[in-house]
Amino acid sequence: MGFAFRRALAIACACIGCAAFAADTKPPAKLDEPMAGNMKKPGMKQGDVKKQAEKKSRAMKPKLEKEEKDMARERK
Repeated sequence: MGFAFRRALAIACACIGCAAFAADTKPPAKLDEPMAGNMKKPGMKQGDVKKQAEKKSRAMKPKLEKEEKDMARERK
């Protein structure tokens, strides 16, 4: 009986502990708010940086794929 109680207590503590760690997550960024900091441009919003990064990634994707293929050929 003591073993079952300890086991149930350990499971309950683990569940409560996991919930406590999950509650400490950072809230998502508000992309429509102005950027903070010295590196911003006038009128720039937080979502603008993400959009620019995605655009650059799309532009670089063919170049990176070509480079990967070339490197794979050189190894063989």
